Amino acid sequence: MELMEGLRSRRAIRQFTAQPVGTGVIEELIAAATLAPSAINLQPWAFVVVPGAARLEALDPEAKAYAAAHLPADSRMRERALDPNFKIFHGAAALIVICAINGESQSFEDCCLAAESLMLAAHAKGLGTCWIGLSRPWLNDPAVKGELGIPAEWHPVAPIILGYPAALAAPTPRETPKVVWSR
Repeated sequence: MELMEGLRSRRAIRQFTAQPVGTGVIEELIAAATLAPSAINLQPWAFVVVPGAARLEALDPEAKAYAAAHLPADSRMRERALDPNFKIFHGAAALIVICAINGESQSFEDCCLAAESLMLAAHAKGLGTCWIGLSRPWLNDPAVKGELGIPAEWHPVAPIILGYPAALAAPTPRETPKVVWSR
């Protein structure tokens, strides 16, 4: 896939087929993520893979309840988390959590760069992804870290679901960027 076409056509996917994503494919995507730039080449990321749609389905009520309990009462995201029909992991085949492994000031941003590389590589392979920001506070809870095997000193930054798309999302309109040319 040509890069600019990939940038234009990548979408957040929230409907997946039941087809699992192979371990080798996930390893290739993680390798692509590690090609992202990082401040002074610290490469401050690590990856936690939660494979299996059934496992994610089992974690769904816990993640939604945590989100609902920690969001403001008037939040639209809280309403969503309380909806019994809403699935936070959208039936995906896997969750890849990109974690910052040190306290350097730029590490979280570097993990975001790795996430974009992973999502573009997945798109190029015909896979769909979606960043599940609503799950990040839950993933940072010490009990959840223990349950998922995330070391206590790691900081989950980018929870990315992954799978084969059941439907392609329509393009979303983009606003004209606000640009200031400094003199």
